Amino acid sequence: MIYFMIRHKASGEFMPELKRTRGYSHWNPAKVSTLHNLSTKLLGVPRLFSSRIKAHHSIVQWNAMPNANSKFHGDEEDYIGIKPDGRSKEDLEIVEVNIEVKN
Repeated sequence: MIYFMIRHKASGEFMPELKRTRGYSHWNPAKVSTLHNLSTKLLGVPRLFSSRIKAHHSIVQWNAMPNANSKFHGDEEDYIGIKPDGRSKEDLEIVEVNIEVKN
C-alpha cells in the first residue's frame, strides 16, 4: 500500500503520530523545546497519510497555526493564541512510502 509521510528536511525527522489528534501545531524539530512538550503524546511511529493531498493540507495547517492554543467557554471560543517559531512550509516535504507485508 502506498502512504505518505511528512519529513522535516533539516533534521530528517518524520511527523510523529500522536495519541490525540490535537497538538500537531506544537511539533517542530527545529525547536527542541517543542519536542519535550509532546513527549507524553508520542506513539513512536510516523504519521501516515492516505493521500498526498491530505499530507499537503496537514503541512498548510501546521504552518498556519504554530503552537496554537485555544480556550473555550461553553459554546463560544474565547481565545486563540499563536506563538510564531520561525517555521515555514518549505521546512517540510512529503515522502511517498510503500508498505508491504512479506511472508
